[in-house]
Amino acid sequence: MTAGLRYEAATERRTWMLSTLRSVGFLSVVDLARQLGVSQMTIRRDLHALENGGHVRLVHGGASLTARALRGAGFTEDDDAEGREGVAAFAVELAGETDTIAIDAGATGHAVARALPDDFGGCVVSHSLPVLQYLSEGRTERVVALGGELLPGRHAFVGPTTEAATAQLRVRTFFLSPCGIDARGLYAHSSAEASVERHLMDIADDVVVVVTREVFRASAPTRIATLDRMTKLITDQRPPAELACALRRVGVVPHVVGG
Repeated sequence: MTAGLRYEAATERRTWMLSTLRSVGFLSVVDLARQLGVSQMTIRRDLHALENGGHVRLVHGGASLTARALRGAGFTEDDDAEGREGVAAFAVELAGETDTIAIDAGATGHAVARALPDDFGGCVVSHSLPVLQYLSEGRTERVVALGGELLPGRHAFVGPTTEAATAQLRVRTFFLSPCGIDARGLYAHSSAEASVERHLMDIADDVVVVVTREVFRASAPTRIATLDRMTKLITDQRPPAELACALRRVGVVPHVVGG
């Protein structure tokens, strides 16, 4: 969407909000007002209406999508929302109380950020705008933002500036959420984001891939890395047979949450 494009009809605005939330996990009031060309008061009215309908959950400064919304009218029936919360909750148990961790962009990355316990005293590194916005409200001791060019749709920072920001960093665990995965590797929708994800993998002691079943069916054009670059795989469904065989060859045992 072009910045500043005005959406006069409330129904059209709210439909766009729900569609965008499904991709990015979180939207701020300020960003919505700018993108839709309306006042912040109008955006808040829209969000309250969506909250009353059970579609969004209001948090400080913006809103995230509820599980019910993903199964509502206009969206594909699936259990990805519940699965996403489950794999995220399992994943954060792998982080120590004072670890430095990196969190990927996308809805699953945002779920990982939300799943961090209240007593987490470590540091979070991320190129995800929704993750950074969520954690900026004092939800963790320290946040390192990897700035750069903002990638539309994914709401993630990418490019040389983002990659250069990782050069002097080290993280214990990178929670990676690729857009696709098969026997040949892990995939992203763009070469720019794949490059940032590779840089984050390079500075991590462990690379924990956190995905839901939708990723096994998805197609994405840019390979991030081969399967042997991951340390662990956390998912809500057993991988397809070909992928499972490839994982065994590289010594990765999937952790199936709820399976």
